[in-house]
Amino acid sequence: MGSWAYSPHHVEIHPLSRIREAENPEDKSMIIVHVEFTDMDGFSCRGAGVLNVTLSDIQGNVLGTESVPLHHPDVNHNRFDPVTRTYRVHFNNLESGYDVVLAKATFTPAGDTSMRSKTYRIKNNK
Repeated sequence: MGSWAYSPHHVEIHPLSRIREAENPEDKSMIIVHVEFTDMDGFSCRGAGVLNVTLSDIQGNVLGTESVPLHHPDVNHNRFDPVTRTYRVHFNNLESGYDVVLAKATFTPAGDTSMRSKTYRIKNNK
């Protein structure tokens, strides 16, 4: 955890995360994971470091992993949604038909120890 009081203290997968089914049968599905950092006071905040998000099916098979270098200002700016105060991580080109996927995030601030989210179930609300 960062030494500044308002640096990320917790990381969680936000309930806005969702499965977006392909509109055409020949297209692939997309899963959008929203990741929220909170500071020591429990308020949403931004962070600088490396964010890793892993998706798996309910049997534990890894569907994909995305590493987001939030220490790069342009990447941090482009991935942060100022309305929801979350970072968006998109998993494109996934097979269709998942009813539930599991998401987990790990955030490593520069020069600090990692923090991990709880596993979050993303349900397909077709």
